[in-house]
Amino acid sequence: MLAVICDDRAADREILLGFCARYAKEKHLPIANLEFENAGALLNSREARSADVMFLDIYMDGALGVDAARILRGKGYRGALVFIATSTEHYADGFDVEAAHYLLKPVSWDAFCEAMRRVQNRMQITTRRVRVIVGRDEVDIDVSGIKYIEVYGHKTVLHTIKGELAVNQSLSALEKALGGDPFLRCYRYFIVNMDFVKRLNKDGLLMQDGREIPLSRDGRAALKSRYMAYVFARMEE
Repeated sequence: MLAVICDDRAADREILLGFCARYAKEKHLPIANLEFENAGALLNSREARSADVMFLDIYMDGALGVDAARILRGKGYRGALVFIATSTEHYADGFDVEAAHYLLKPVSWDAFCEAMRRVQNRMQITTRRVRVIVGRDEVDIDVSGIKYIEVYGHKTVLHTIKGELAVNQSLSALEKALGGDPFLRCYRYFIVNMDFVKRLNKDGLLMQDGREIPLSRDGRAALKSRYMAYVFARMEE
């Protein structure tokens, strides 16, 4: 799951980031985060539009959270919206943009959990897992937490939101097990999860963790087209 937090107060963003981490651990649900300090930065972010849920502060410098929500809905964003504010003054505006919930500051853990319950009900999340071999053991991994996979030396390494994991399988075997989107075999030694791509560069994909992964020279145009088609499809969901 990708969660966006947009709030002009750093302390409030930290609280929500902490809640996301705690919820992910307790519910065994991988959650990646993007954070923004104003609506303008959020609206200029292409990767934010692929978020499963956005936590939007109502009262920010510049555009209000509800204004940003209307713009996002107008551009086709269909993810869950959760408004955060110090009063219920704009509560009715949430209905106009199909908000999943409305949180009052200071946000409590129980209120956050209720918001996430509503978000998950809206999304009807189903967790898909892939079985990998680690040493002599078989382990089931949540595929939504895999950022990319690479081969170097004689090792196949899964880079996940929880860290790195070396497995005893070939890249081709994992590609088959993962079964297509959002996974893209972009190079001989790499498979990327397109949900964790920050942007498409001339010769590669820049991941959210700053790693740039090359695109195969053969078929580069087709790889770029497939990535862009995936991004647009997510925006239209």
